[in-house]
Amino acid sequence: MAHPYHHALSSVMKWGGTVDDTLAVHAWFDASKSITADFRHRALRHHALS
Repeated sequence: MAHPYHHALSSVMKWGGTVDDTLAVHAWFDASKSITADFRHRALRHHALS
């Protein structure tokens, strides 16, 4: 699984800004990997906000 830094770097390449701008958000989303260690962890976190 990718580290939150790599997700933040991807956001920088797509949207601009710096890694520090989005690193905390990606770290928060990736914290749900402790629930399920596959790509669905982000969907779980997203639906928790609804």
